[in-house]
Amino acid sequence: MKTKKLIVNSIFVSMIVCWLSISAMAQVQKIDEPVAAIASSPTEITFQPQVAYSRLVLTVAAPSGEVYRKEFEGGAAASFKFIDDGGFNLPDGHYSYELRVIPQLSREARKALAASREKGNSAEVMRELQKNGQLPATISVQSGSFLIENGAARVGAPGEDAEPRANPNGEVQTQSKKKGGGTVTIQDVVTPDDVIIQGSACIGLDCVNNENFGFDTIRLKENNTRIKFEDTSTSAGFPTTDWQLTANDSASGGANKFSIEDITGAKVPFTITGNAPTNSLFVASTGKVGLRTATPVLDLHITTGDTPAHRLEQTAASGFTAQTWDIAGNEANFFVRDVTGGSRLPFRIRPGAPTSSIDIAASGNVGVGTASPSGKLEVAGVSDTAPARITGNSPRLDFFGTNANAGERNWALRSSQIVFGDFNVFQSNAKDGDPVAAGTIRLYIKNDGNVGIGTTSPAGKLDVNGSIFQRGSQLFADYVFEPTYTLESIEDHAAFMWNNRHLPAVGAKKVDEHGQEIVEIGARMRGLLEELEKAHIYISTLNDKIGERDSQMTKLERQNADLAERLARLELMLANSKGEKK
Repeated sequence: MKTKKLIVNSIFVSMIVCWLSISAMAQVQKIDEPVAAIASSPTEITFQPQVAYSRLVLTVAAPSGEVYRKEFEGGAAASFKFIDDGGFNLPDGHYSYELRVIPQLSREARKALAASREKGNSAEVMRELQKNGQLPATISVQSGSFLIENGAARVGAPGEDAEPRANPNGEVQTQSKKKGGGTVTIQDVVTPDDVIIQGSACIGLDCVNNENFGFDTIRLKENNTRIKFEDTSTSAGFPTTDWQLTANDSASGGANKFSIEDITGAKVPFTITGNAPTNSLFVASTGKVGLRTATPVLDLHITTGDTPAHRLEQTAASGFTAQTWDIAGNEANFFVRDVTGGSRLPFRIRPGAPTSSIDIAASGNVGVGTASPSGKLEVAGVSDTAPARITGNSPRLDFFGTNANAGERNWALRSSQIVFGDFNVFQSNAKDGDPVAAGTIRLYIKNDGNVGIGTTSPAGKLDVNGSIFQRGSQLFADYVFEPTYTLESIEDHAAFMWNNRHLPAVGAKKVDEHGQEIVEIGARMRGLLEELEKAHIYISTLNDKIGERDSQMTKLERQNADLAERLARLELMLANSKGEKK
């Protein structure tokens, strides 16, 4: 029995020593050169860059959930004040920070990146810039935490020693994160066979005799708890990355957190901080992910008491302009927030909005209030009670031609800036040979109803500053002079006119449903011209007839004069003959 107990103790000691060896190896992992050295003063924490940079972006998350963000130009160290100039202290607690480095880029590199957005080949351009050394291959980021306690900051930087502890035998043991640091007084125990412990195991410098395990099967107990997975593969093609489970930072002022660390790559891809709420991240058996919920309904389900949202933040680390967007929703609206642009809300949907309030068809046509738009933009349901509107201070609607080779002119409709309530149409650009400059108003409608063409101060219902031209064959009536045209007689024309009380070609008076006269200018002009041309033909015909009658009258007058002369001679001869008889 005693021999069996010795064997169990030996195995247990072996496990402890093995674990200490693993822990020691975890403490001597390679630490990359930090982006910045961190230090504290009585009022602020500073980050002194250790790498080349154009700008630094420092983001600090407070225990309350508030986030502070500040940018620092090249040549300046980043800093975070926890006591402001007025003496106000930030609350005690652990603060998380992230320091991002914005690289230095040449003007050519920035132009190439900007152009790649339009062409859609950003990845290709970035690879080329990285290949030529114009863009960093990796993004420099440093993250960590610090503690504010009683108005003072405690910070720890990579490489600092952990707090020394005494082992159960009373010997002081130090685990160091510096390479080669740390001493272990217990001799290694190597068991070249499987080890089976039918009970609980406590591993760490602070384990004691008669440890109360409760339901724990394995317990790690000391000031630096780590589990490292070290892959010793040497054959080509086999994975070799080493991983580590880390509980809490080891430096003073560090974070209470649990992390999965990529030891080989010197990265921390996964972290949970202390006091994170229940179900902060929940993956259901269906594969659906819940954030703050254990019953995700869709692939990603976000639950919170005030405005569930997610942020899309593009940093300038890859050379593109920094831009941040928020997508969120609450009882007031679903919205997209332009954080960089002053937290404006350029897109909002109110609860209760009808189906297809905005609908983009596969063709690219956009429907407002319709699911089947037949044009590039179709607005359905527009009426006097629900009109389509363009609002604002002097609202305007622009029409841009895109065919540059055709010399397209751009036009705009605008509620006038000259007099409130007026409306105008103007050409917003100008081409060589245009008679007026860009911005010149072509049509002006005053709020009193007067209309001006070429003038902004119409004196009457229609005021035209310039010539009026009629174009198009349908406006002319020269067909009246064609030999094939059948011209009604003057008598027929007159009969129609008097019977119908209007000229045949002009047409009868028309009114709309409101009793207002309808005048079709083109048809009216053509009808008037036709009647005028027919009138001239009638005048010419009558003139010819009058000429003929004048000629006949002249001939008759001559005949009458000749007859009168003859009659006079006869009367004279008769008188003379009577005198001779006497």
